[in-house]
Amino acid sequence: MNMDSEETIITIAEPSRKRRGDGPRKSAAARVISELCTGCRICVQTCPSNSITIVESELNYNGIAEVDESCTGCHICAIDCPWDGVEMVNPDGSRKGPAEYDRQLKRLRGYQ
Repeated sequence: MNMDSEETIITIAEPSRKRRGDGPRKSAAARVISELCTGCRICVQTCPSNSITIVESELNYNGIAEVDESCTGCHICAIDCPWDGVEMVNPDGSRKGPAEYDRQLKRLRGYQ
């Protein structure tokens, strides 16, 4: 290596995820109902954006799900939760109803 040449260090930044704080949220976001969550990890396995993790909880020994700010509002976790432990909350605070889950499920499976 030549002592006269300058070494250039190149850093590659990881791609950033869209955060809720980047502006007004336009789609619904998942919210875990801790009293209904059993920590079964179905939502973790089905989340396409890896927005859900299981955290320790005093409510049960499996822990409960926790959704971070990278949630895209796709409804998959709410559709797949067998105990209705995940609900979708609109930006205005209102909640998505069962009919909206049915419509989204049809879209996901290609029925629409």
